[in-house]
This record gives sequence, structure tokens and C-alpha cells, in this order.
Amino acid sequence: MSGESRRSWSIRRRLTRRVLWLVLLAWLGAIALATLFLDHEINEMLDEELQAMAETTVLYIEASPGQVIPRNIGIDPGNGERVLRILRAGDPVPTEPWPVLASDGFHNANGWRVLRVTAENAVIEVAHNEAWRREEMFEAASAFLVLILPMVLLLVWGLRQSLAKGFAPLEDLTAGIAGRPPADLSPVPEAGLPDELHPLAHGLNQYIARVSALRDAERAFIANASHELRTPVAAIRARLDLSQDADARATLPMLDALTRRVERLLQLSRSEAGLGLGRGPADLIRITRLLLRETGGAQIRFDDGDLEEVQVAADPDALAILLRNLIENAVEHGSGQVLLRIREAPGAGAEVLIENPTSGTEFHDQAFAKRPGSTGTGLGLTISAELASAMGAKITRRIADGMARVEISLPGASLPAAGPGDQSPS
Repeated sequence: MSGESRRSWSIRRRLTRRVLWLVLLAWLGAIALATLFLDHEINEMLDEELQAMAETTVLYIEASPGQVIPRNIGIDPGNGERVLRILRAGDPVPTEPWPVLASDGFHNANGWRVLRVTAENAVIEVAHNEAWRREEMFEAASAFLVLILPMVLLLVWGLRQSLAKGFAPLEDLTAGIAGRPPADLSPVPEAGLPDELHPLAHGLNQYIARVSALRDAERAFIANASHELRTPVAAIRARLDLSQDADARATLPMLDALTRRVERLLQLSRSEAGLGLGRGPADLIRITRLLLRETGGAQIRFDDGDLEEVQVAADPDALAILLRNLIENAVEHGSGQVLLRIREAPGAGAEVLIENPTSGTEFHDQAFAKRPGSTGTGLGLTISAELASAMGAKITRRIADGMARVEISLPGASLPAAGPGDQSPS
């Protein structure tokens, strides 16, 4: 895969860049047209100034007694920009700063914009330096460019705000999907979404519906297959247990392992079907003692905290399956005695601690994932996580300093409110 295909990109950034380029190009085009218009208007205005100056000079000469005095006004060798030249009719015409003009009117000569007007016994020539006129026009046009900078900043800010509001429904939809637990296959709500997101939400809902149908089929197959296998496997084991054939009896451990796998699959199907959704109450102490009696607690040290009973809000069967899986997992994968401790939670409910030494470094959470050499099914932790989620319990697991530690926080059972018949007489 090339680096170009791996590089991430953002619709928001790309859209912002394209809008900015489009607006900048539009502004540059508008400035070019405005500059042409401004150049025409400024030249027209300056020509009117030349004409007004020439007419004023003519009126002054005609109203003045005596002869016309030739002169140059406004000549500055450094940066002469405006020149008024008065000539006496019939006198030789100087060639500087522009050449001799033969007729009245406007002329462009030698870098000057000249207006020649003939009056009585005099010739008036008024001129602007064309470089100065262009400089004035560029100064006016540069003001537009200076105004673009704050407008660009305002545009960027406005685009960010507008895009943030425009993409908010998409981000909310993304956050809602990302925050869902893995088992949540409910449809994505389409109400309130903009028209552009309806196809996306509809496609997601169709995909979720297909995944849900496949999971239902998988659960049904696991439950049916496990249920159908229990009876024949039990019958085969009973027959082999009565057999005197040594080879036949050697298969009993394999049948026991197969029985455990079938039981685990049944437990998984029950947990995925919603077993343990907060029903109860269940006596945690009693259930734990029954489990230890069934499994033979030789490798387990049980500390009940001197509690006679602890009522928790959980289905008794689901709680028994949860604890059995965690206890058996600790016994099988541990390398020493397992500590099982029960204590009441500071608020309500109870906490169960299962601790054992181990050579492992991490828990395998994925279904059917097992350590090398394990004889288990790889479903114990998966079933425990499913049941804990269903009954509202919280499981915390960690391995540190060669010790595996599992903590289960169980919600307390809410006691029913006392009725009028339960009150003691006064």
C-alpha cells in the first residue's frame, strides 16, 4: 500500500481550502475588474482637474491687463508631477519636459498627460506625470488588497464555525455508534438527522439487521447443537463407565472434556440470550459454598468475611455460572492456591476477590483463545463478561508481580417496601 493511500484526509479541511481558494479567486477577479474601473475613473477625474486648471488660467490671463508673461509653474527636477506652462503666442516652444504640441486637446507625450489650450496671445499647457497618475491608481487598488486580509481571517473563522455546526449531526451520529457496547444491535435512530445522513443511517441499520440475524442464527445453532449433544454424550459415558474394557475406560477423560465443552456452549447461549438481567435476589455466600462443595475446594482458600449471607441483585443460576467459570479459570491456569474472598461493598452490594499465582502475563478475552497447553474451552472469560454485563456487575482483571487478580462488584438486592401488615403493633 502506497503512502498516498495511507495518508488520512479530512472533508472539513478540504472543503475549507476549496472554499477559501474559490473566494480568493473571486476576490482577485473582482479586484482586477475594480482596478480597471478605478484606473478609468481616476484618469477621468485627473483629466477634469487638468481641464479646470487650464480654464481657470485662461480666465485669469484674459482678465489681467498687460502682456502674457511666459512661465513654468510646478517644475521640480526631483519629482515634478504637475506642470503648468504658459507660453506667449509666437515665441519658440521649449522641448522639455514634453515635445512641441501642434494642436489643442489632450496628448500623451514623453510620459506626460498634457492638455493644450490656446487663449488670446497665449498658449496654456497643463500636464500630469503619467508615472504619478499610475502610482495614485495603484495606491487606491492596494487598499483593496489590504482589506482582503481581515476579510480572509473573518472568512476562515466563519467557515470553521459553519462547518462545525454543519458536521455536528455527523459527529453526534459517529459518537453514538462508537459509544455502543459490542452487544448493542439496536437500529440507529434516524429521527432528527439531516437529509444527507439518512442514506448513511439507513444503510447502517440494514447492516445491523443482517448482523443481528446472523448472530441469532449462530446462537440458535449453538444452543440446539449443545442441547442435542448432552443426552448422547451422557449415555455414552454411562455405558463406558460400566465397561470393564481398559481401552474403553481410557476414553472417559475425553468424554468429560467434551461434556465440559458442551456445558460451556450452553452457558454461552444462555448468557447471550439475556440470562441474569437483574433478577434475584440471590445469596452470594450460599451459592459460593455450594460451588466449592461441587468443585472440591482443595486448591481454594475461602474467606467469607464472617458473613452469614449477602443478598445481591442477580439471577442465582447466572451468578453460579459466573463464579464457577472464574473459579475454574483460576484453578486451571494458576500455579498455586486460589484465594476466594467475599466482602460487603462500602455502599450496597458485595465484592468478590479471586486471586492466584500465575506464570501468565495477560488475560485472553477473545472467545476460544487459550494459552498453549490449556485443556479448557477458551470460553470461561467470555461467558463471565457476558453474564456480568447482563446482571449489571463489574469485573476488573489484572496480572501483576506474578499474581492474577479478578474483582467482581455485584449490585445489592433492593428489599421490598414493608406493607401495612408488616408493621409491629404499638
